[in-house]
Amino acid sequence: MNPTTANINPETGVAYGYVSANVLDPGIVCELMDSGTDLSYQDAAQEYAMYQGFSGGSFSEAEQWLEQRCLEFQYEQYEPHIEGEAEGVKYSTSWLGGALNFFIFKSPFMTGAARRASPCVPNCGILDVLDGEVTSYNVPPDWRAESG
Repeated sequence: MNPTTANINPETGVAYGYVSANVLDPGIVCELMDSGTDLSYQDAAQEYAMYQGFSGGSFSEAEQWLEQRCLEFQYEQYEPHIEGEAEGVKYSTSWLGGALNFFIFKSPFMTGAARRASPCVPNCGILDVLDGEVTSYNVPPDWRAESG
């Protein structure tokens, strides 16, 4: 990955936003976690199916294969990789040091006041406090937790 283009939307040239779950409304966080696609689960289920003899294919094919054989798949993941779209915002979970964050890949909302990101997420606009000078995708204003 080229560090000069990392975390920049290749279609639009706009930097991804990066926001801590702590600054978002808890109800929104739950909605994003529950309504997105759990890619960790899909990967684990496919791996389990292959371990059981499945010869490969899509997640839905692996899931169907397991059901046909009455094989139960138990899954537990503490830091799931979830991707989804809500209110026109394309997002993905990200975990740094056990803390839940969200990449904002595309959004109808933008800001020119994001903070410059650390090397952990190069080129992203940090959305926790909007007092910087980086232009990036943003979350809808009503996604933010009420202050005070």
